Amino acid sequence: MAARALVSVVLSVLAVPAFGAIAPPPGLAFNMRPSADEEPAFRLVENGVRVYECRQALTDPDRFHWAFVTPDATLNDPASGHDVATARAIDQWNSMIDLSSVSAVLRATQESSPGDLPWAYMRAIPTSPDGMFAGVTSIQRVNTRGGAAPGNGCNADTAGSEARVPFTAEYYFYKRRGTA
Repeated sequence: MAARALVSVVLSVLAVPAFGAIAPPPGLAFNMRPSADEEPAFRLVENGVRVYECRQALTDPDRFHWAFVTPDATLNDPASGHDVATARAIDQWNSMIDLSSVSAVLRATQESSPGDLPWAYMRAIPTSPDGMFAGVTSIQRVNTRGGAAPGNGCNADTAGSEARVPFTAEYYFYKRRGTA
């Protein structure tokens, strides 16, 4: 029984994102940078799809657009190669390790390549004082590939239809300097 508990603890520790000296991402606009008292605590790579729905515009019944509904993605720790979190709600990430979670409020965006999601800088709101996301203060989404809303195919005939657009992105999770 003790051996089984030890194996469980070891596997849990191996799945936690690697903490250590992480350089912030290059190429950020000034408004995308966290405060001087924050430092990157860990980096995760998100892979999945962004779900859009074809909807009628609120201000013009003759116009239709693709509206973002939700992500359906998994976050991987590139240092360990393990999946450690999921994203199934807008701007909310849930740990698969310790059930902690963090949500975010958008502060700034930076344009990226056509067809790619914009880079984003968000204020973090951890939901628990313990766990992987405890103490996270800011989040950056950078190096995005794909994920932007489709450019066409949304009209009165396709209203209510869904589009699932593949994407990847890197996320940097910041904590107060000295607490990472």
